[in-house]
Amino acid sequence: MAYSITAKPPSGGRTWTVVDDAYRTVVPVQEWLEAHRAEWSPNTVRSYATALAQWWSFLEQRDDAAAWRDLGVPAVSAYLSWLRNGRSAALLPTADGTVPQDTTLESRLAALISFYRWQDAVHEVPVAKRLLRGTPRRIPARGLLAHLNVGMPAGPSSLVRVRKTRRRDRPPILLPQQIQAILDGCAIWDDVRGEWVGNLRDRFLFALLADSGMRIGEVLGLRIRDFVMGQGATPHVEIVPREDNTNGAG
Repeated sequence: MAYSITAKPPSGGRTWTVVDDAYRTVVPVQEWLEAHRAEWSPNTVRSYATALAQWWSFLEQRDDAAAWRDLGVPAVSAYLSWLRNGRSAALLPTADGTVPQDTTLESRLAALISFYRWQDAVHEVPVAKRLLRGTPRRIPARGLLAHLNVGMPAGPSSLVRVRKTRRRDRPPILLPQQIQAILDGCAIWDDVRGEWVGNLRDRFLFALLADSGMRIGEVLGLRIRDFVMGQGATPHVEIVPREDNTNGAG
């Protein structure tokens, strides 16, 4: 079984790598991660290292780790089934009845394809060509960001795809009164006592999320100096990219 482990080199912050069942560094994966550490956030490195550790565990279970350069669609399709079935070679339901979500499987597949595309470009490993010979797929609509699609040709799609479970529900959208209920559930002003009652820190956190549109990781990575109080102008929050946040957010 392969593992994604934390590493903290003397010259840099915390990062992740992958070791095999004998606790040896998986060199192809390490080269790929190393080539992208400067451009990926720490959380992205961790996610991709996790995906490749699972892929390598799958190959070890099948005694195919030595043949990682010579695989194709059947192996990757079996890998997705392996993830769905509790990481077991037998096609049996998971012991606890849980199945990875489609989004998790898609992220694992995306990491695997990224790994093999890089291996193809750098070391001429032919696996990516076997996986990406599908017909180009239409670029999905981006809604309000549709203008970003201008001039972007539809790229080749993977021959291996995640079979999505049909969902009829839509992503939840909080209405203003629902947001206000969350804020009041954290803390509320008491006119009698003349002070806030509850957890004012939590109220500030959710108010900042609602008013700024920032992700939770970005908010938790803010520093005091990022809050500009205005001094006669409009107060605002500055979003500053960082690589040294303890929560790993960029």
